[in-house]
Amino acid sequence: MAEDTTVGRPACDARPAACGASVVVTGAGSGIGRAATRFLVGAGFHVYAGVRRRASVAELSGELPPDGCTPVLLDVRDEGSVADAAAEIAGRLGGTRLKAVCNAAGIVTNGPLADLAADTFTDVLATNLVGTHNVTRALLPLLGPGSRVVNVGSASGVRTLPFTGAYSASKFGLEALSSAMRMEYAALGVRVSVIAPGMIDTPMASAIQDELRKPPSLAIYEKPLGRFLDRSVRATRDGIPVGRVVRCIHRAITTKNPAPRYDLHHSFLQDAVLMRLLPVRVRERVVRRVLGLAPLVEPGPPPT
Repeated sequence: MAEDTTVGRPACDARPAACGASVVVTGAGSGIGRAATRFLVGAGFHVYAGVRRRASVAELSGELPPDGCTPVLLDVRDEGSVADAAAEIAGRLGGTRLKAVCNAAGIVTNGPLADLAADTFTDVLATNLVGTHNVTRALLPLLGPGSRVVNVGSASGVRTLPFTGAYSASKFGLEALSSAMRMEYAALGVRVSVIAPGMIDTPMASAIQDELRKPPSLAIYEKPLGRFLDRSVRATRDGIPVGRVVRCIHRAITTKNPAPRYDLHHSFLQDAVLMRLLPVRVRERVVRRVLGLAPLVEPGPPPT
């Protein structure tokens, strides 16, 4: 069973090197970003918590101490919003450096590609992919030797399933972007890691299930969508604990030699073996068979 998003906070004096260091976490209004913010404040960091809604500013201000958390209004899709947030953070830092930037902001859309509108697709890419670039680029002057960039990816960034095309495209792109960051920012002494969890129980998982309940425009997808929804519900119920994800984020920020990526498998057999090692045709045939996505058979020639 997935554990609650309330994560235990390590005592500050248990990690003295972390105390007083500042980090930025985007997507702090909910899900992984919110849980990471709580954990890092408990670990002795000062967290600049990027949120898109003013209501989230009030929530975080009421939940976490002002000496541990500063909520910052930030829409990762909007360069102007990101620039304003970066200027505010720079002013508060007063010439000191950030220890890390954790790009946790993300949205999801699911369903048949036949029903995927261009503006919806664009919003997913703008948030999950371009937004990560916007934030990291704007905060780059506040990073330095020893700083970290931690990008929250997904198992969907290395394997794709039907009805997850837009989200997978954004997370595949994040893998490429992170690789380029890792090589380019190494010259600045900045280390870049990707945290790639499988299914976990967050508000995003609930949004996935709500979208999968919408009737598709093409009747051929009705039963496969139902099967995919059933598997999604089971995977969420038995998914990766949020606490495991945020502890991995903390490790990537604090360890001396962080890994380029941290895979948190929901199912090692499925995510690490079958979905990566099987030949493409075999893998896709298995997935289609499980979900009932049999190809239409063209009619043969008329009888003579």
